[in-house]
Amino acid sequence: MITRILRKEEQWKSDLIQAVCFEFPFDVEKAKKQAQETEKNGDAAKDPVKTECWGCFADDDEQLLGSITVSHFTAGFDGHEVLMGGIGGVSTLPQWRRQRVIRRCFENALEDMYQKGFVLSSLYPFSTNYYRKFGYENNACVWEWTVPFDALPSGNAEGTVEQLFPGDDLSPLLEVYREFYRDYNLAVRRTVYDPALEKENLLEQKRYIYLWRDRNGKPQGFLIAQKTDGDVFDCTTTFRLKNGFLALNAEAYLGLFSFVKTSFSAYYKKIRFQVPEGVRPDSFFPESTEITCQRFYNGMVRIVNVPEALRLCRCKGNGTLRLDVKDEMLSRNSGVWQIDFAPGRENRVTKSEGPADVSLPVSALSALVCGARSSGDLLWMPQVTTGYPEAPLDQVFYRKKCHILELF
Repeated sequence: MITRILRKEEQWKSDLIQAVCFEFPFDVEKAKKQAQETEKNGDAAKDPVKTECWGCFADDDEQLLGSITVSHFTAGFDGHEVLMGGIGGVSTLPQWRRQRVIRRCFENALEDMYQKGFVLSSLYPFSTNYYRKFGYENNACVWEWTVPFDALPSGNAEGTVEQLFPGDDLSPLLEVYREFYRDYNLAVRRTVYDPALEKENLLEQKRYIYLWRDRNGKPQGFLIAQKTDGDVFDCTTTFRLKNGFLALNAEAYLGLFSFVKTSFSAYYKKIRFQVPEGVRPDSFFPESTEITCQRFYNGMVRIVNVPEALRLCRCKGNGTLRLDVKDEMLSRNSGVWQIDFAPGRENRVTKSEGPADVSLPVSALSALVCGARSSGDLLWMPQVTTGYPEAPLDQVFYRKKCHILELF
């Protein structure tokens, strides 16, 4: 087998495999033509996100057996900006499954990311157990609220609501996004809120954008909603349609909730929206007996470069911690790493010998360092072994804001 990055004119081969795996209609000749035009015209350069496709080929270097895509993002990490690889399009022809095709793709893609300076990687799994084999672990959770209109607040907020139509300036959405996710780990540093919003016909999709401005005219929140066949005013972000709901403060929440209740109660009975873990809008609701809230994981995360992640991670106070890390996919990450930290300077990270304070796989380390887990969760992490309970684990492993809105 041969593993390499697909050329642009070969992209149709990966698209074909995805069509087979996910059982959606596919026109081979049309896909070939589009791939050739992309190669000829350089259309891919216009995409704000660079994406590479890693494929595993048969020995003839022509037949593609399976592939994954790696999208290049700049994301936040403890006050720094780092490169993060978003993994998508994981697919294999059925007759080549369980023959290490995807493992080969991951091995090469992770090594390539390491060489190019990537610190993190993330993905949305079809199976958490499967991707743990490649060093990924569950990220923090997304909370999805479904709230009856009767439970929404009716108070007045000093501000205005503005509807944005196709062709209008969408930069206020980016302004709100950047402020909301300013100190979130994994949050992508966007240059536009969502390029698709400027290309798609939102009215044809029955999607609507409403922007909340405070009394000074400053954007403080927005919602993107979709007309459904049921009674739900749907603001959720999914792979099918990326709607949304963001509010920067209590006034923005109150303004948006009051607007929805006042303007749409004749057409809908409930609003559905999502918030990152740690955001608690329930204090706005005077009655909660009919409210439902479910949570699900915000994908999975992986550290690509362990010493660099340890150097950049924000620790509390002074201390030294020795970590015995095991990484089966990137052996250079394995070993005992000593991290010395103190206020006012970068962490000092060195490869060490001898006993460690804690031993853990890179998957567990990823969740702990990114802030999706904390030292208090070690009791429920059987893959982690603590050799020295008095070590300053809580100064390195603690909960942080951690959320990614991108879908790939």
